[in-house]
Amino acid sequence: MSLLPADTVIFTGSRVRELIAGRDTGGRFCMLEFTSPAGRGTPTHMHERETESVHLLSGELTVIVGEETFHLSPGDSMVLQPSQPHRLVTGESEDARYIVVCAPAGFEDFVASCVTDDDGAWPPAPPSTHDIDKLLGHAPRFGITIFPPAKGPTA
Repeated sequence: MSLLPADTVIFTGSRVRELIAGRDTGGRFCMLEFTSPAGRGTPTHMHERETESVHLLSGELTVIVGEETFHLSPGDSMVLQPSQPHRLVTGESEDARYIVVCAPAGFEDFVASCVTDDDGAWPPAPPSTHDIDKLLGHAPRFGITIFPPAKGPTA
């Protein structure tokens, strides 16, 4: 499936819109817009192939890179290098809207392989077991490693 710029889809509980496809940049980069509900986060993961840039447009976004935590405010950006485990988490009280640019392109194809239709409901439902299985099944093909949740006490 290839996303068109006007399409919004649901990817792991966030609304996503493809802004620039790799096919339009000769595979050099892609650009996606994410809108993620308050209190949600990605699993810890890493991209083997892409450098990922995150630019926060609105809301709050925490980026956890290894043992370091960075709090982004609107207008802040962060660059994540290939093979750098990271996790993105929205603030508890406000949705986050952010742009992700991946170079080279390819991440948009991973996203497209795991989406569900956007029914317009907000917030979107959290990912189902089927959604997570699809994500885990497609990730290796796109050079993405998804780490299991940390075990141990939670604060």
